[in-house]
Parts: sequence; structure tokens; C-alpha cells
Amino acid sequence: MDPCSHLSFRFALSAAILAGVGIASASDVVEVVPITNKIVMVHFNDGYVIHHKIGRPRTDETVVISALDIAAATKTASYSITSTNDTNYRTAKSPTSLGRKTKGTDFAWFVDNWIDNHAVNNRPDLTQEHWIYLTLPTPLVSGKTYKFGTGTLAKNGSSWTLAYKDASTRSESVHVNLLGYVPTAPAKYAYVYHWAGDKGGIDFQDYVGKRFWVVDTVTGTKVFTGKVAFRKSATNVETGQWNDTPNANFEGADVYECDFSAFKTPGKYVVAVEGLGASFPFQLDADVYRQAFVTTTRGLYHNRSGIALVQ
Repeated sequence: MDPCSHLSFRFALSAAILAGVGIASASDVVEVVPITNKIVMVHFNDGYVIHHKIGRPRTDETVVISALDIAAATKTASYSITSTNDTNYRTAKSPTSLGRKTKGTDFAWFVDNWIDNHAVNNRPDLTQEHWIYLTLPTPLVSGKTYKFGTGTLAKNGSSWTLAYKDASTRSESVHVNLLGYVPTAPAKYAYVYHWAGDKGGIDFQDYVGKRFWVVDTVTGTKVFTGKVAFRKSATNVETGQWNDTPNANFEGADVYECDFSAFKTPGKYVVAVEGLGASFPFQLDADVYRQAFVTTTRGLYHNRSGIALVQ
């Protein structure tokens, strides 16, 4: 489809939705990733907002949305898991249970009505993303490949391949500093936790004492090994704003740690946890925070009033 036709299609789709024209309800699958070897997350995205341009009224905003069928998406029978090399899934199986987390992720600025000091709109004014958590009948096995079927839930496909390796497959539950770490920093940690909406905080107690590795992303070599340890509970008080979060805690889940403070070799790595998967990549570099410092400082400089911008 050429760009002009694609743009016309987007506007036509949006207009049809806003006008109430019957369009099949289906979201897009963004990714299928493990939380643990026992829980897999299917991430759906309902659409996006075409925001108004500079000088144009806010009413020019358009919401392009094809919503997930929540009723179907929260039924275990809507999903299937198969594998050609894991005998536990030679025949298709459904998850034993599931959970859901939903968030508004793109918001229009228009206001159709202003009632009781807040906007009341007559048309869709936001898009949502959904994270469905599938509890598996038997755990994933590292080195095996799985196919997750989603039936008609998504308009961009019906099955999704997950080649699971706990030393390299990204897990949504393993967290690192994405900028990286200074090699000589006295404390360097990765953290394990995840809040899964109506499923609550994921219980990682079974993974305490499991191995974690710092893995070189260039060579695939495991260059450091440690063990997962408990850090803080979901009821640990982190804020004095008691009404902002349950238990005054931001994560809503127990937190576990992977301490690799003793590792100091510069390079690009992931932290991988046995039975979970790997983090996003990060760097160990003496100058790793330079770009963040330059960007922040430049932003403050450009925000000043009454000073000529000479750079």
C-alpha cells in the first residue's frame, strides 16, 4: 500500500469507528514474552491518536482504534500453546488461568462537553493497551520453541512464535538501569518483579537461590554468575503519599535482586535469570552517563529566560 493510500485508509478507518460503523473488534499483538517459565504475557495495542498540529484546533485530533474483545480475551479457551520440540505441547493446550492489566496509553486533547469540572466526550478520546498473563499447564523449557495461538483476538495475526532461552529471551520481569552502570560503581543490581493487574504481584519466591548471569551480548558468554535474593516486600513503604498507591508502594509486587556489584569489565550485557529470561541490554562504561548529563543540562539551558541561545 502506498503512503497516500495508507494515510487515507487510516483516516477512513478512524472516521468509520467514530461514526459507529461496524468494524470487526480486534486489537494488534505487540509482543509475546515470558514473565517466568510458567507465565507468558501477550501484549495487545488498540490503536493510536493522530494529534493536532501547531496552529490547528484541538478538535482536529482523531482517535484510530480497533478495540480488543475483552470478554473473549479473558477466556482461557481463546488461547492455545503448541510446540514441535517440547513433548508436553505436541497437542494444543490452553492456559490454566489468566490475568489482565489494561492502561490508557494515548489520549486525545479535544473536549466535546465540560460537565462538573471535567471533560465528557461523545466519541472515543483515548486508546488502550492490554497485557494478558497466561498461566501455563507445564513450564517452558529453555531451548524449546512454542507457538501461542490467539484465534481472532488480533487483526495482525493469529499465532506467535516464542523461542525460549532463559539466557537470552527477554523477560518483562527482569529490570536493569537501561542507561547502564559505571564499572567501578560499588553497587550494581538488577531487579526481578512484576505487577500483573488483576493477577496482582507475581510471586517469584520459587526463584530465590536460582542462578542469574551477566551475559555478553556480542559473544553470548556468561561472564558473571550469582544467585537471586529477596529484596523488599510489596508492603514496603516507599512514599508518604498514602492515598496515591496501595500500601504506599510503587511496584505493587515483592522485589528480588541480582547483585553483580563485583563485576567491573566494560562491555554490553544483559542480566539473565534461570527460569525467567533476560533484561534489556545495557552497558558498563566509565562514560555511560555522559549523554544523559548533556541532554539534561542542555534542556535546562534552553529552558532559561532572558539568555541568548548561542549553541
